[in-house]
Amino acid sequence: MSPAAARTILLVEDNPADVYLIRQAVAECDRAIQLAIVPDGGDTLAFLRKEPPFTEAFTPTLLLLDFSLPRVNGHQVLSVLRREPAWQALPVVILSAASQDLTEPLCLKLGANAYIQKPHRIEDFFATIRRLIATWLPPGRS
Repeated sequence: MSPAAARTILLVEDNPADVYLIRQAVAECDRAIQLAIVPDGGDTLAFLRKEPPFTEAFTPTLLLLDFSLPRVNGHQVLSVLRREPAWQALPVVILSAASQDLTEPLCLKLGANAYIQKPHRIEDFFATIRRLIATWLPPGRS
């Protein structure tokens, strides 16, 4: 896998404002990072399985998952992913507004690699995304 191919993110987020901020923060980190966005857990599973309309979707090297989603929520997505051999090794970082004290233990138990509570201040939000990219998608990763 080439370094460019290794820098791919599937963002699962239903809040348009958060999508906008995350898209801007990722672009600030590296415009070469491929970012796909789906609004709910059902679309996440279809994307990963390359089911229509996602038959041409890239295979992500990182999944950023909001926990509170419509239709199929983050709990359900994690449960399915960690049962499917093809997705057991995919790094999943929960990026959620839910209370970290209450939600993080559950997410980690379900198989998330990390839990990050969305910051309220925009400067902190961008700094959080920069740290997340540096940790999970370092340059040259293959």
